Amino acid sequence: MLDDDDRALMRAMSRYFETVNRVVADDRAGERTPLGEELSAHLGVDVTTLPVTTETLSAHRYVDADIALDELTERGGGRLIGVTGGEQRLHVSASELFAGPYSHFAPGPVSYESRDVSATAQRRVVSFGVRLLAFDGHPLAIVQRSANPRSMPSQPQLEVIGADPDATAAALVEIRRLMIERSVLRGHVLSFVPTEYGHEAGATFLPRPEVGADDIVLGEGVLQRIVDHVVGIGDHREALRSAGQHLKRGVLLYGPPGTGKTLTVRHLLARTPETTAVVLTGSSIRFITAAAEIARTFAPALVVLEDIDLVAADRGFSPEPVLFDVLDALDGLEPDADIAFVMTTNHVQILEEALAARPGRVDLGVEIPLPDDADRRRLFRRYAQGLPLSAEAIEAAADRAQGTTGSFAKELLRGTVLRAAVRGEEAPTDDDLTAALDELLDSGAALTRVLLGARPETPPPSPSAYIATETPFVPRPGGPSMQVSPSGEIGYHDKTDGHWVALDTVGDDTVGSIAFDQEVEDPLVDTSEPTHELSFPMPVWHTVYAELGNAGSVERVGGDPVIAARTERLQAAGSAAAARHPGPLAPSGWPLDDAELPVSLADGDEEFLVEILAGGQRVTRGILAEPDLPDHVRREQEESFTAGAEALRFIAARLPD
Repeated sequence: MLDDDDRALMRAMSRYFETVNRVVADDRAGERTPLGEELSAHLGVDVTTLPVTTETLSAHRYVDADIALDELTERGGGRLIGVTGGEQRLHVSASELFAGPYSHFAPGPVSYESRDVSATAQRRVVSFGVRLLAFDGHPLAIVQRSANPRSMPSQPQLEVIGADPDATAAALVEIRRLMIERSVLRGHVLSFVPTEYGHEAGATFLPRPEVGADDIVLGEGVLQRIVDHVVGIGDHREALRSAGQHLKRGVLLYGPPGTGKTLTVRHLLARTPETTAVVLTGSSIRFITAAAEIARTFAPALVVLEDIDLVAADRGFSPEPVLFDVLDALDGLEPDADIAFVMTTNHVQILEEALAARPGRVDLGVEIPLPDDADRRRLFRRYAQGLPLSAEAIEAAADRAQGTTGSFAKELLRGTVLRAAVRGEEAPTDDDLTAALDELLDSGAALTRVLLGARPETPPPSPSAYIATETPFVPRPGGPSMQVSPSGEIGYHDKTDGHWVALDTVGDDTVGSIAFDQEVEDPLVDTSEPTHELSFPMPVWHTVYAELGNAGSVERVGGDPVIAARTERLQAAGSAAAARHPGPLAPSGWPLDDAELPVSLADGDEEFLVEILAGGQRVTRGILAEPDLPDHVRREQEESFTAGAEALRFIAARLPD
């Protein structure tokens, strides 16, 4: 048992040791580490007295910086040293590496990592090291750090230390020049994806496609018109510049899915082998600023934005839709910059308002429509090359497949070969072709045909229709989808024989009231009253929200207006729930990923969501079945498929009994 004297003695000793530690720390505050001693000897002055100039790099430019520093080090007779200290060195500034009461950083082995420099090659780059060199006769030290999720900040950095400020500034200018002159990005096809270090884009090298003009089946003169605008202007850049004409151009390719827009883009990439190209698809379009910087730096350049309608209303990390970031990027380029922007969309009407608000950004719009009879026969013959099928059977199949696309023909011929393979035979027959076509044209495969780009077979949307429902009609998997006929009848197409079944409950409490205004063409509005809430984990809700947007876009274009209206109601319910959320919000406006979102639902909404998500999974599975899918697209689609499966499991487990 301690008495009062013991406690007093212990308190006095504690104060004594605190004083000892403080005095020692003060005495050693200016003491250099072994690394600091090494740098002081190289610089000829105490390194702790010199300022540090920091240059933050983009993740996709780090290899260029490493190449530039190698050249600068060799030119200045320099050397490269590493730093001991393990993980601790990642969390301190350059000044703390050189001096500190508890620091013991010393010269050691250099840390390296591998980075891509093309679609098939890699380079070993410095991940953490110090370069000691001379620039224009002035000694410099440069601390080189790659991106690291465990350090702050996480972006790559160069920290330059020198006694002469002018020499330090001049060295940085030379590094930037060499990064452009020696860049590994120039002349390659690139894509941008989020890195594991956050939202910053990291460059991915893609193989340049090999697609010839003979591989593409479009209407007469369509492909040549596109090539003349994208490639031809670049071929005559000097003449156009001399005449004071602008080179920057924007092209929009629009039309149904599967008609050849992506194949046309791949042909443009093949036609421009020395051009730097950046390909952004769907959600990766939010990296448009990085893509524009690459295009501006390494012109001539081609920037491809595929499926731009998917982000037309996506606000990403900006208060404005991502589409306006794209238009701003176009505005920020000089008129004489030899840069072509090529955008593709399946739903041009979604873009019309935004493009009309910023006229002149896109100077050529080309429709890639469904192929006519002659083009469809050419497509069938092309995909049947090398197969022992008769010309008569191929032409007959093409004639039966009215309103279909090249994607449909490609899938049909694959199904034909698969039928023979299942039987254990190598060569398909004309009967296999007929059977595969019968299967795709079957009424049960209507969704598959739409996914392959065929024209929807539903009635055209009605004039302005507003549905106020007490008990909403519930489309269930395998069940009917309610539609409004041109005459204003409510009903559905019976899936057994396709005939129209009218519902004679117009105006009663089951369906509700309908009002038509023949003068105004407003969309159908679903005003179903919510009956309950379902709390969605935010990762699940993000998947649901995206699939609702995709489904709604498809149904608004000649599809089922009731489904389109229902998707809009559910998306609006999610947005309203986010607005009520009491916790912190992400920059996108949604709650953080570890939160839940209580969304108001009407009766039958869970079944509807299961149907929508299942349709999205079928689309993704079809994309993943493509054998020549680029690696970055395959990764994105695999992630999408996994997220869709998780969302399906979540909602299916909560279906009403």
